[in-house]
Amino acid sequence: MILPATPLLVPGLVLGLRPDPLAGVREAVAAALAGVTAGGRVPLVLAHGPALRHGRMRPSLAGSGIGDRWLPDPSPGSGHRPSTGSGYRAGAGLPWADSDRPAAGTGASVALLALADVLGARASDVEALEVPPDWARLDAGPADLLRLADCLVVAGGGVPGGLDSGPDALTDGVRSALRIAGADGWAPDVQVFEQAHDHLPPEYRVTILS
Repeated sequence: MILPATPLLVPGLVLGLRPDPLAGVREAVAAALAGVTAGGRVPLVLAHGPALRHGRMRPSLAGSGIGDRWLPDPSPGSGHRPSTGSGYRAGAGLPWADSDRPAAGTGASVALLALADVLGARASDVEALEVPPDWARLDAGPADLLRLADCLVVAGGGVPGGLDSGPDALTDGVRSALRIAGADGWAPDVQVFEQAHDHLPPEYRVTILS
């Protein structure tokens, strides 16, 4: 599935907007994630990054100017609750309590935070693959990861500062990765959520590929 990689997808980070304009998007993402992870499947998060990276990472929205202390703690089954500590860097029982993990980029972090609400502690098993915009090579390691993954959770969002950097955009690198995974033959089911707020894009999309 492809989710819009906007920090506003994380509950508690939409300030001053009532009603919450992304509530419907968030519910659609949670329902889709519950479906793709059913039966114990552990997804691979695919997202844009400045360099090719793979592994278990902790979410961080620092690149978007949001400190880790403001990240919500996951509360599976009842949404998020505001964090009173230092986010996912500390605290017993949190999926990313070990601070040795590298911080993921914004796109992968949004996907990891969304998965935490669905998977709970199992979210610590999720690996992320970040690919740069120009990545198109069939590197054996990443290519095998894409082909063998139980399922993919793709974080939308173009290159920051680029001409197409909206939350639903896909960089050339992410598109190449999807082709390697065989997504050219998958049928998209797109849910469109139109927005009327001046500070939001005209619409957000949640895409299921099958």
